[in-house]
Amino acid sequence: MEPKSNLDTPLLRNIEGTPALTVRSVCLKILILIWGIAYITMGTVYLNSCTEQYLIPIYLIVSGSFTLFLLMISLIPCAPNDESNNLNLHKVGRVCERLVSLFSTIWFITGSVWIYSIYEPDYIDKASPHYCDKNLYLFAFSVTTANYIILTIMICLGFGVHVLGGILLIGQRDG
Repeated sequence: MEPKSNLDTPLLRNIEGTPALTVRSVCLKILILIWGIAYITMGTVYLNSCTEQYLIPIYLIVSGSFTLFLLMISLIPCAPNDESNNLNLHKVGRVCERLVSLFSTIWFITGSVWIYSIYEPDYIDKASPHYCDKNLYLFAFSVTTANYIILTIMICLGFGVHVLGGILLIGQRDG
């Protein structure tokens, strides 16, 4: 009988799993990496290019940095020594997870307000107080809108799975 692995990192757990799950996991991580780098790049390149809402590039830089940080954290192996260490690590992980979720939600809403509140800025007159570089603004607007679409799809799929699971349970109980 093979010894049971005690590796607790999602990446390593996926490597031990089926190849299809590993490929999906790696592809998703690569997409998240590209997404984060694009945020940081656009925010940095156009740092002082939006006089109407100067915080939009900062929003992009922080969002991209935070995304890359979370991606790196997901790759760190964590092999606890004993059960008590495992339990403490699990508790710390849960607290960090909640703090990350809270920060992400607040930061996303804040960035959305900054972006959508100035729709549509002046793209031409750089001296105007309503000026914002077209590339910067359209990028921020597009990726924020894409995030809302992805979030909506995930919520709908989750709700659909929940409802379908309930229907199947009722069907099994009645049958």
